[in-house]
Amino acid sequence: MKNKNQLRMTTETKDSQKNQNRISIHQPARRDSNRVWDFFCSVKLAVVIILLLVVACILGTVILQEKTMDEYTAKYGYALAAFFKITELNNVFYSYWFTFLLILLCANLICCTIKRWKNTFMQTGFILTHLSLILILIGGVVKFQFGVKGGVNVYEGKSVNYFLTQMINRQGKLDYVKKDLPFSIALDDFILEKNEPKFQLVSYIKSRNRQKNLEVKVGKRQRIPGSNYTVTIKDYIPDAELHQEPINTSDSADNPAIFVKLFGPDKVIAEGWLLAHDRNFYEDKKQNLRVEYIWVSSQEELEKAINSIETAHPKISVLISEQGLSQDYPMELNKTFKLEGTNYSLRMLQYVLNYGDRRPLEEQLTDNPAVQVEINGPEGSETRWVFEKFPDWDKMHPSKYKNLKLTCDGIASGHMAKNIVRLFQSSEGKQVMVSIKNNHITSTIPWELEKKYTIADSNHQIVVSKYFPSFNFRKEVIKKSDTVGVPAIFVEAEGPSGKVDDWLFSNNQYATWYTDNNLALVYESMGESIKHFTSRLRIIENGQTVAEKTIRVNDPLTYKGYVIYQSSYDPEAGNFSGLQIVKDPGISIVYSGFGSLCFGVIFIFYIKPFLRKKQK
Repeated sequence: MKNKNQLRMTTETKDSQKNQNRISIHQPARRDSNRVWDFFCSVKLAVVIILLLVVACILGTVILQEKTMDEYTAKYGYALAAFFKITELNNVFYSYWFTFLLILLCANLICCTIKRWKNTFMQTGFILTHLSLILILIGGVVKFQFGVKGGVNVYEGKSVNYFLTQMINRQGKLDYVKKDLPFSIALDDFILEKNEPKFQLVSYIKSRNRQKNLEVKVGKRQRIPGSNYTVTIKDYIPDAELHQEPINTSDSADNPAIFVKLFGPDKVIAEGWLLAHDRNFYEDKKQNLRVEYIWVSSQEELEKAINSIETAHPKISVLISEQGLSQDYPMELNKTFKLEGTNYSLRMLQYVLNYGDRRPLEEQLTDNPAVQVEINGPEGSETRWVFEKFPDWDKMHPSKYKNLKLTCDGIASGHMAKNIVRLFQSSEGKQVMVSIKNNHITSTIPWELEKKYTIADSNHQIVVSKYFPSFNFRKEVIKKSDTVGVPAIFVEAEGPSGKVDDWLFSNNQYATWYTDNNLALVYESMGESIKHFTSRLRIIENGQTVAEKTIRVNDPLTYKGYVIYQSSYDPEAGNFSGLQIVKDPGISIVYSGFGSLCFGVIFIFYIKPFLRKKQK
């Protein structure tokens, strides 16, 4: 008996030791799992995540979003721009770390809900409200990571099966990505509904910087407050048109002009007036031909102009007023030129033949030649545009190095057409036609009115049919119809310089100034003339029309998760419709979250108190 008790005690001791060993083995694992669980159930974690999300939202509001690297560099500097790109602060709400914060907050909510959940019916409201927040967060993550938004223009009678989305590429440049659609969108009809047009007469006093709307009433004399000007509308035409007839006003050479005809093999291909002091050239890019009219003051100036044709080369000139230094440099791009005897250097970055024209260089007319120059000096670098026809441009615009005067010359002549016909005329009556090919003179002959001359090395002929020493226009305003089209008013303005009258057209984008340049008048349309713009769309899938709808702003077409909005239209011809295409796979999850929130709130504030009252 004693031996049996001893054996039992020994066995129990061994079992207890095994259990203790087993507990000691699993305790650290349980403690680690408890720590992870407690971390995700922590209210402090939720507070920290929410604070981080608030800071992220503030940064996403303050910092410009989804801009190019150049725009960030111009606004914030290169260092901050690079930091924004690395940390994705340039696209906060679609960044991976913002999505991670949302997922972490969602996990925290799930763990907190499970930990505090007591399996009773009375906690239904608690579960629904927490579930709603979780669903909204999940929907937001799905939208940010898997949603797409873009646009496409569809022409009337055409269809598209793609749309374009904007993105910033790795180089920090704005780029467009083509996204294919699982169906085609056809535009059957585009309809523009316009409001009844309304127009207003606006006066502006420059000395007082004061603007006032005047009453558009024929015969009423209106005094402009705070000034000694009066305005009277003498006549009104609902749909007016201006006819202009070229005339010669005197025999003195005040504004010389010639009428030129250009003949092809069998007909006139171009004709028009060339004005010595205004538009003095005609350029045909297809024929690689340019015709110029040059007026000179004397025989000496004429010979000088002809002799300089083959020696003229594009150049940029620099004048340092303080030191009296002046230097010329050839127009060579991306080559650094050192200004001798100074701490300055220049580099020509690019040139254009018509500043503001975004077309390729070979398609630009030589209307406004300019070169972009980078100046490096003691105070760093400065980039400046230098205009061939406006040498005093820098005086009107602030610059870092005001002591440097830059001018350019020869851009237009150095990059003109391959064949040039230059019609020279002097005040002494000398008339010379110079043919130029590849910057070399091929012929020099005198020209006369009404005589036909063959252009060298081409099948074209040229005739100067008219010459006006003092060119001007005789203007006549006529009535086109009785309906409102392009209305015009005949206005008389009276002020310090007497009475002045003129026609004001509603489609003129420039103001009409009184003779003292202090009073300006503008006759313009009021407000937006477009009332509605709608598109009749069809969805085509596998060659069959599966859906169709006439969409307008805030009334889209929805198909297979894609929502097609009316966003814009062609403002000129009105023959295409601008569509915005959005796909948000998280929207149904978000709506479910809001529905759960509504039911949860109703349960907490109405159903739960009612049940408790019944229980009592």
